[in-house]
Amino acid sequence: MRRRTRTLWFLSALVAVLGAAVYAQLRHERSLVAEPLTAIDPAAVRSVAVACQGCTSRRFEKRDGRWRMLEPYAQDADAEAVDKLVAIATAPVRYRHAAGALDPKKLGLDPPLASLLLDGVALRFGTTDAIHGDRYVEVDGTVALVPDRFSARLFAAPENELASPPPASP
Repeated sequence: MRRRTRTLWFLSALVAVLGAAVYAQLRHERSLVAEPLTAIDPAAVRSVAVACQGCTSRRFEKRDGRWRMLEPYAQDADAEAVDKLVAIATAPVRYRHAAGALDPKKLGLDPPLASLLLDGVALRFGTTDAIHGDRYVEVDGTVALVPDRFSARLFAAPENELASPPPASP
């Protein structure tokens, strides 16, 4: 076999091995992608309600493509703020447990510290995990541990979610 042919075969084999390694790496990365908290499509959500202990409850509705706060103020809402509340539904889940497998009182889920209602789907938020700081969230009969990057939004003042300042009190 000539030297050029031998080099060509060697390079072809090397390309095949590298291609297989890339394919294996992509499969591995896809398997590591965490599943979302819910199957809700954030773009399809039309109503949002937030309730929490020690804060003012808020309710929003999407009309004609714009978010509007209905409670405690009846005026236009900041779309970005409401969209970030809706995005909680797609937070990545680290672990899932059956609802009966854990004591809801110990997790702060009975009663919940906060709740988020998205088009009738209730997400109930409890305390955080002591080791990783993940938040316990009960949804659809399961308790999930979710990285807590959203608590500030749940407990925010309603004024933070308005498109313009609220009307002055008399």
